Amino acid sequence: MLDAGDMFGQRTRIEREQTRFLCEVHSEFGYDAIGLGEMDLNYGIDFLREMIEQYGLPYTSANVRDGSGELILPEFLMVERAGFKIGVCSVLDAEQRILTMSAQDEEYTVDEPLSVLRDLLPRMRAAGAQTVVVIAHLGDQKAEQLLNDVTGVDVCLVGHSRRPFRSERLVDRTSLISSSFEGRYLGRMDVDLGVSGDLKAFDVTILELGEEIADDPIMLDRVNKFKEHLEEFRLVARGPYQPTKGSDKESFLTERECRKCHTDVWEALRESTHQVAFTTLARKGQAQSPECLVCHTTGYLYMNGYDDQPPRNRLTNVQCEACHGYGTEHSRDGSWLAQARASCVSCHDQENSPEFDYDAYWAKIAH
Repeated sequence: MLDAGDMFGQRTRIEREQTRFLCEVHSEFGYDAIGLGEMDLNYGIDFLREMIEQYGLPYTSANVRDGSGELILPEFLMVERAGFKIGVCSVLDAEQRILTMSAQDEEYTVDEPLSVLRDLLPRMRAAGAQTVVVIAHLGDQKAEQLLNDVTGVDVCLVGHSRRPFRSERLVDRTSLISSSFEGRYLGRMDVDLGVSGDLKAFDVTILELGEEIADDPIMLDRVNKFKEHLEEFRLVARGPYQPTKGSDKESFLTERECRKCHTDVWEALRESTHQVAFTTLARKGQAQSPECLVCHTTGYLYMNGYDDQPPRNRLTNVQCEACHGYGTEHSRDGSWLAQARASCVSCHDQENSPEFDYDAYWAKIAH
């Protein structure tokens, strides 16, 4: 039972909580090896190791090193089945950037997969591996290129791919398989191994987990209960910065709607620092800080305002409605102008903007 990596979610606190649940469930599936994907480091090495220890997840990586130059995970795993010893290793694309929620103090280096495998595969054989499986978190084309340049791989499971391989594929003497992605497919490979463990014949089946596959009632109940927990977690994480202002009957339409009629204003504000307000938080690792999101997003304290879940995650930065209010309350009687002027000091206060002067700051975004 193998997984090609990227099990972890996006770099948000909500997704991290969801990842904990996914790890708990995955621990019950009986995995023999999980290859490291770049997303599995989204929350830093300490979180990954916590999940590995808590849930017994068999992660492996042969080419990702920490700042000290040490491999962060076992470079290969040995699995025994039906009297055969199967060696499993994983390599990550050396060009793939690794970003974490603690990016400022974590550094990684990714060794070139080809040179790593040329050194590692003979050592796996020497350690007793009769059959060698490589989890290549490289995508389709790079995985095939790698197998053209290296020998000694019996099966290659492709990660970082968005399409399943529905039929048998060979690159030289290596079987190439993939059941990608997001848990939408399950792949099964039935193999005939020779006495020495070499691949004699194989058959691949891809099962798509579509509407025709009924939900398991026990798992469905667990998922629904977790969704309730996640909503509670989201509200608790905001602390005192709850969305209590405004009305749940109104909506922020986003700057895309404003732009349809106010193209000239949009063009005038394109270079404003308001347009990168959220980015400045992300660069400082504060994109999940409620006290900062109040002023670096649109409508954070308002019902139907910014949230890191779709579709309200489109309300990043200081958009038009951050100053003018709900787009569904669009006013043409001049009251929006007065409302916008009064809104400035809600963020440009003495603590956060001690040098604020309305006339000077307005000149930077006059429209």
